[in-house]
Amino acid sequence: MVKKILMLITVSVLLLVLAACGTTTETTTPTVTATAKPLPTKTPIPTATPTVTPAPSGVFASGALPAAFRTQINDKLAQQAGAFIASGDPNLAALQVAYAPNIDVPIIGQWVYALVAPFPTLVDDVPWSAVQSAWQGQPVECDACDFTGPLRLSETTLSALKTVLGEPASGAVEVVPADQLTQKLWDAKPAWGILPFDELNPRLKVLSIDGRTPFHHNLDMNAYPLVVKIGLAGPIEKAEQLQAVLGQPLTNRDESKLTLVAMTGVTAMSRDFAASMDVNGVLYPAKNIQDYFDTSDIVHISNEVSFWPDCPKQPTANRGVFCSDPSYWELLKHVHTSVIENTGNHMNDYGWEPFSYTLGIYEKEGIPYFGGGRTITEATRYITLTNNGNILAFAGCNPVGPSIDWVDGLGDGRPGSAKCASPYPELQDEIKKAKATGAVVFSTLQYNEQPLGDYSYETAVSQEKDFERLIDAGADVVSGSQGHSVQGFGLKGNGFMHYGVGNLFFDQMQARNLRENFIDRYLVYDNKLLGVELLTTIRDETALPRKMTTEERRGLLKTLFDLSYWE
Repeated sequence: MVKKILMLITVSVLLLVLAACGTTTETTTPTVTATAKPLPTKTPIPTATPTVTPAPSGVFASGALPAAFRTQINDKLAQQAGAFIASGDPNLAALQVAYAPNIDVPIIGQWVYALVAPFPTLVDDVPWSAVQSAWQGQPVECDACDFTGPLRLSETTLSALKTVLGEPASGAVEVVPADQLTQKLWDAKPAWGILPFDELNPRLKVLSIDGRTPFHHNLDMNAYPLVVKIGLAGPIEKAEQLQAVLGQPLTNRDESKLTLVAMTGVTAMSRDFAASMDVNGVLYPAKNIQDYFDTSDIVHISNEVSFWPDCPKQPTANRGVFCSDPSYWELLKHVHTSVIENTGNHMNDYGWEPFSYTLGIYEKEGIPYFGGGRTITEATRYITLTNNGNILAFAGCNPVGPSIDWVDGLGDGRPGSAKCASPYPELQDEIKKAKATGAVVFSTLQYNEQPLGDYSYETAVSQEKDFERLIDAGADVVSGSQGHSVQGFGLKGNGFMHYGVGNLFFDQMQARNLRENFIDRYLVYDNKLLGVELLTTIRDETALPRKMTTEERRGLLKTLFDLSYWE
């Protein structure tokens, strides 16, 4: 029985296996053949190669160099992309910056120096040989050089000039702290000193050397002897790379920051002066002095007489009443007039209409004006001009009248000059506001033309005190544009005063002091007044100023220096 059961089980299993393996079904299920897929190939990840940024090359500037130069180069290095960096350790620096007596090295700096003397010094120009002799402790052979040794200069300047002049002879130079140099020169006058161009101030006079001066534009750096080169020592490739990064050599005398302002005296193109122009031509008066204006950046003209189409032919019978033919404007254009002063007391001699007409000419020509206008606000305001980055402010007024000349002087709303009176509170306010803008401020006064009762070289004490008030208010320059007679000068701190500049374009010929004239040329650099150059002229005939001879100039300067107020 058991056998039978086992057999049945075996048969059943076999049948099941056969059924599973047979083809008795009508629908055929396709066989899926599994194909083995290869594993995906991994893209190798590149191994990052570290980029090594070269460390910036250190640049060491010697402490013997001018502080202003070291500031400039450190600022430049901080601004560039990082190839170079200022270093305080010469042993760790790739490049050394120092004075370069050997100009074959890459030059990155040109530092300009000036030969100076106290302002009331008569000599204007000295030969380079005289400077060399002074440096060597030898007698200075120079006509009227007014030099008594030693040369005064700072320690830093001495280090610089050794590359130009070599070691000085014993006792030939006196080293003075830079901030005491000006006073030392005044205490020792007649005396010479040498200092960096950018450290000049109005208490010092710049002496030209063989006719070359850093005071003027277009200085030939290769011909002017007081230029010190600053160069690089180190691997030449790196030195040339830094030279390219810095661009133009660093300097303390950048022409793009330099402005020369010419301030003039009385212009009154009327009377005999006008008659001479009618005969000789409108441009005739500038014939011999045109280059003084051509080489200035800003030309100030104090035009004291109004233009008027109906101006009578000059001269008239009434010699105290003035006007100018409009054609005379061409002379003022020819001398490059940049700013007009309206403080003159003959503006309304023929009524207010000529002055209004005159203001229209200035406006049409685009010439700014101050010290007078159509309204009190316009007449009394300060104005500003900009040149080569310098801000120049001008403000002035007329304390002497007459009433018909002042703006609204008769209560009729007339245009005219700006009325003022000592101590000039309104003018002082304008000066303070202008100074607050960072401007170099030029203030003018149409002062009493005869404070001592006649046309004189002398200056009344009252005038000196009034001018000082304006310096105290912040003016850098106070100019007496009224003075038919030239007058002397004053200094208060670094504020400069010229009490009477004299007649520029006017006819007075009755006395020598009325024929003499100054054109004061002020040097402004990087928004700072550095000094003044006195240009002197004289008229031998009514309308023709000429440059003074050396003897005439020295005679006039000596007279006025002796009458001046030196603080």
